[in-house]
Amino acid sequence: MTNSGNADQGRSVVVRWRMLAERRLSHLVELYESGRWKLYHSEAEFLGLVKDARAALKAWEMLAPPDDVRDKPAEVAVAQQAERMTLASPFVAPLSADDVGAEGDLRKS
Repeated sequence: MTNSGNADQGRSVVVRWRMLAERRLSHLVELYESGRWKLYHSEAEFLGLVKDARAALKAWEMLAPPDDVRDKPAEVAVAQQAERMTLASPFVAPLSADDVGAEGDLRKS
């Protein structure tokens, strides 16, 4: 019997590899558009790299199809979790300077 947590963890690993393949192809496209690929590779070598990157991305997409809801970078997930934890409760009114009484005034002892 498969545990849902294990399945999510496995998907997370596959999704991260797919995202890495996307970044790799994006980097190669950027190199091509800027013309910098000529500084590092011959034309045949660069074409081979692009073909390999496309094949890898296709393979990872078959294993973990893109899903906007479940596939967010770890930084976004951490930021959203922190945001949820730091939000004040809507049922508690925030304190203002007017709410501080004499018991909070250190000048009166």
